[in-house]
Amino acid sequence: MGKRLLVALLSMIMLFGVVPAYGAGTSGNSLIWEGYNDNGRLVGINFTTFTGKKSTTKSIYNKQASQQKVIGNWIYFLVEDEEDHYSIAKIKTDGSAFAYVSQDDNFASFDVAGDTIYFVKSEYNGNLYDDLSFGSMKTDGTEKEIILPVSPFYNFEINKEYVYYTERHTDLFYRMKKDGTATKALSSKGVSVYNFYGNGLFFSEMIDGGYSSRGVFAELDGTRKKTFASDGYIHPLAYLNNKFYYRKNTIDKVGNTKSTIYVYNRYTGKKNKFASIDYYDRFLGQVGNSLAFLTYPKGDVYKIGLDGKVNK
Repeated sequence: MGKRLLVALLSMIMLFGVVPAYGAGTSGNSLIWEGYNDNGRLVGINFTTFTGKKSTTKSIYNKQASQQKVIGNWIYFLVEDEEDHYSIAKIKTDGSAFAYVSQDDNFASFDVAGDTIYFVKSEYNGNLYDDLSFGSMKTDGTEKEIILPVSPFYNFEINKEYVYYTERHTDLFYRMKKDGTATKALSSKGVSVYNFYGNGLFFSEMIDGGYSSRGVFAELDGTRKKTFASDGYIHPLAYLNNKFYYRKNTIDKVGNTKSTIYVYNRYTGKKNKFASIDYYDRFLGQVGNSLAFLTYPKGDVYKIGLDGKVNK
C-alpha cells in the first residue's frame, strides 16, 4: 500500500472506525455499532435506541470486537486476544448465546453471505503473519476450504455473487466471483474506500499523488461511471433520495480542526454544505433517514436529520 494512502487510511480509522464498512444494524429508531478503546465504557458491540432526541445505549458484548456483521438475529465479529490474534465469534442481538465460529487465531477479515463465511487468513512465515489465503466455511464453522492459497487482498466485501476488494500492493479496486474466478478491475487508480447503495456502487479514487480524492458512482460491474472531484479525503456516510452524504475534515492555517458534512446530488451535480460537527465525533451508521454519531470523549450518541439539524 502506498505511503500517502496508508497515512490517509490510518487517520480516517482513528476518526471514523474500520474501513470500508461500519457493520451497523439499523431500523427506524435503533442501531448496532462497534465501540473502541477510545470510547471507554462503550468498547465492544453496543445497541442504541432513539426516542425522539434522546438515546439509550446498552452493551451487547463488552470486550474488544471488530468487523461486526449483523445477519438476522446474529452478530458475527472478530475477537482479539492478548497477542493481537483474531478468531471469529457470534452472539445474538439480545446479547445471549455467545459462541466461537472458529477459534483459529489468524483471521484477518471476513464477510458473511447466506450460510457461508468467507475469510482471509494470515499465515506465519517465520517472521510476520503476512502470508494470506482466501477461503470459506459454513456459519457453524464446518466445511472449511481454501479458495485462493495466495490472497490478493486483506479486506473485502461481498455483494450479491461477487467479492469486491482493493489489491493489497497497488490499491486498485477489483471484483471477482466468490470462487476466485472472473477477476475484473473497476478503477484506474488506488481506492481508499467503497460502499454499496442498493444496486449502485461508490468508491473514492486517490489522485494528485494521494493528496486528493475523486468520488466515483458506478454500476456494480463498474460501468456507467460518474465522477465528482474533492480537494480532500471523501468519507461516505449515506445515500438517501438520490443524494450522497459525505464528510470531509480540514485543518486551517493556525491548526484548528474542522469537520463538515456535504450533500451531493448525483443527478444534478450540485454540492451543498449540510452540517458541521466536532472533528472527533465518529460516524456510527444510518438510522432510518438520519445519521448517527458518537461524541468524543463523552460517549453520547446523537442524530442529524435530513434537515441538517443536530438532535442532541
